[in-house]
Amino acid sequence: MIMQSKRFSTSAVAALTLLLLAGAASVQAQSPPAAEADILIQNGHVVDGTGGPWMQGNVAITGDKITYVGRAPVKAKRVIDATGKVVSPGFIDMHSHSEFGLVLDGRGLSKVTQGVTTEVMGEHLSAGPVLGPAVDDPMMVTPPVKRTWTTLGGFFSYLQNKGIGPNVASYVGAGQVRASAMGYQNREPTTSEMDRIKQLIRQAMEEGAFGLSNGMSYVPNMFFSTAQLIELCKVAGEYGGIFTIHIRNVAPGDPRDAGLKEAIAIAKGAHIPVEIFHLGASAGMEPDLFIKDVEQGRADGVDITGNSYTYETGWTYLTQSLPAWAQEGNSADIVARLQKPDTRARILAEMKDRSFAGLKVASVNPEFDGKLLPQIASEMRVTPSEAMLNILVKQKGEGFQIGMPTGARAKIVAQMLNNPWMDIGSDGIALPADARTSFGSPHPRSFGTSTRLLSEYVRNQHVFSMEEAVRKMTSLPANRLGLADRGILRQGMKADVVVFDPATVKDMATYENPAQYSTGIAWVLVNGKAVVADGKPTNATPGRVLRGPGYKPGTP
Repeated sequence: MIMQSKRFSTSAVAALTLLLLAGAASVQAQSPPAAEADILIQNGHVVDGTGGPWMQGNVAITGDKITYVGRAPVKAKRVIDATGKVVSPGFIDMHSHSEFGLVLDGRGLSKVTQGVTTEVMGEHLSAGPVLGPAVDDPMMVTPPVKRTWTTLGGFFSYLQNKGIGPNVASYVGAGQVRASAMGYQNREPTTSEMDRIKQLIRQAMEEGAFGLSNGMSYVPNMFFSTAQLIELCKVAGEYGGIFTIHIRNVAPGDPRDAGLKEAIAIAKGAHIPVEIFHLGASAGMEPDLFIKDVEQGRADGVDITGNSYTYETGWTYLTQSLPAWAQEGNSADIVARLQKPDTRARILAEMKDRSFAGLKVASVNPEFDGKLLPQIASEMRVTPSEAMLNILVKQKGEGFQIGMPTGARAKIVAQMLNNPWMDIGSDGIALPADARTSFGSPHPRSFGTSTRLLSEYVRNQHVFSMEEAVRKMTSLPANRLGLADRGILRQGMKADVVVFDPATVKDMATYENPAQYSTGIAWVLVNGKAVVADGKPTNATPGRVLRGPGYKPGTP
């Protein structure tokens, strides 16, 4: 068949999609199971994850699978009355840093209590490999956690043996393989080092990674060129993987969208799908430009999507406030640099125009944790920039920062979220509310990203419908990852299910008091087992490691 045009109108595509769905529904329509189901969720507003309108119906579960979705009565050992509540697929967090959190406490309480049933990890770094000159990252393994693995596959085995509440998936970090092959220096990899990097990517893909990830504002990720990343993405693409990227920071005076255009160029060059991390935050004050770039890329045939969290500001390392050249090397290298008078003076000179008015420090040290940097600077009787360097020296290069919201970017967040190619990623960590970690005060996104989408952007602002919000957290990310058995409520799919009250679901976490579980989430089932029941965590750990398309069972 010869296609006359590469483009179809939106209405034509929508009509074709509805026709196909209607056909599939007529073929796949099922009678209720003859055998008694284990669980029946009845009388709920079933929002199936496709974006279609809700229906009044029942969802039956046996073992780890959905056995019926419809309106007929079903016999079951346990019945959950969902009258007045929404029944949806479990939420998939497309941008998580829960490696440390799940090793610390496998229950994943801050996530499952907001309806998250699958955590997707491995942004600029991944839990493996940690080989050769690579060192443990403070976001990955810090006291009291002790790493016992060296590969991504080893990390997966560790979690599965430990027991986890949510399912987990991971990319392999380009910076992680670079550090394992050649350390943290800003130089060109040799031919043998580049071969080693590719070999480590292949190994991770065969261990179950869903693709290659890179954080272009972090050391050593930022030292890769566009051409090198195209070469590496081709390796991940051989296994059916995708490319995910925290786009590169732009220099003063450069176009704001230069990093996004680089990501699109990499996707084009490697012929690989690309997902842009926290695109809502990256868009800064120019959302129209970033939206235009994504839509133009899609029109040009690039398979590009993005994710965003539901907050104005983010959370990252304190070292990110330093000039890029000052971040080179490991923590000891950075601290040594800060203690040299001439180098310190140069760093301060390059930071002189930085405003730290709304920056809160998150630290294991109670002397700094939860305080705004200007307050710490006042106590030290130095400038905020000097206080930043003093903190880094005292904490041996560790520590984190959280931007405080001003309201200036509230409309931008809503505008970026309201795009059909934008899914949801918290950029947060699965933690118990009572944990005191080396991160210090967490960002509220770790406890409330999903529920904030449902309460603030659906119920309060009416930015989009409940059905669209659910699609952004279920079938859209499942589609992006290629998870064929999750993300939609259908017979035969895995039983990751959320039951919530659309009138009361709410994020309780705030910047001032972030460690608060969400409310209005009545039930959360992971692989058919309740991790939240009647609004309370059960402490169950039925989660599984989900592996990507290149997985080879038995890979060490």
